Amino acid sequence: MTTSVPSPSTVVEWREFLRRYNSEFLNSSYLRRAEAEGRAKWLMTEGQRQAGWLGHEPASEEAILATEARLGVALPPTYRNFLLAGNGWSSMAYSLDLVKVEEIGWFSEADPGLLAAWSEPGMEDFADWVTLLKRCVLISNDDGGSGGNWLLHVDGNAENSEWTAYEWWPGDGSDPEPFDNFAVLVDSLWKATAEPEDKDVV
Repeated sequence: MTTSVPSPSTVVEWREFLRRYNSEFLNSSYLRRAEAEGRAKWLMTEGQRQAGWLGHEPASEEAILATEARLGVALPPTYRNFLLAGNGWSSMAYSLDLVKVEEIGWFSEADPGLLAAWSEPGMEDFADWVTLLKRCVLISNDDGGSGGNWLLHVDGNAENSEWTAYEWWPGDGSDPEPFDNFAVLVDSLWKATAEPEDKDVV
């Protein structure tokens, strides 16, 4: 049975969280099936497989500050501390890759065609989502998968400097699903997608 623990917040908590997730994933039935079916190369690089680690070296404070200057906003605390623990991650929550801080950017710049299409006459039903997505930072890469996105909305939860996080699979026709912040998104989706026999393999 999995023991419930709070979502990670500090750099130290993120390091422990990533260690636990890394151990679970590398020993999971999910990965074993992917290897048997020839899909494991899409889940991690050969170098990560050999190293036994799905992440990258921590981001430097200078790299984070440079990205904040480029975006014109200060990144939210839980996501910032994640980057200081690991600058990007493969197959997070058995789902998407989290890109390096140097690679994150506004969703409106990553997929301008979608927002343009939703802004055309007759698409008024999408107006609220267009407004929201214009203020979202894209932090993930689906790497040729089913078109999923993890987004951080700049104007969410401003009181504690955190931003509302969203998981969105537009190909499914579903609306973006909100989470209180980045840490809650990652922790919740890991718990929701991991198979029972794979949880807390340490």
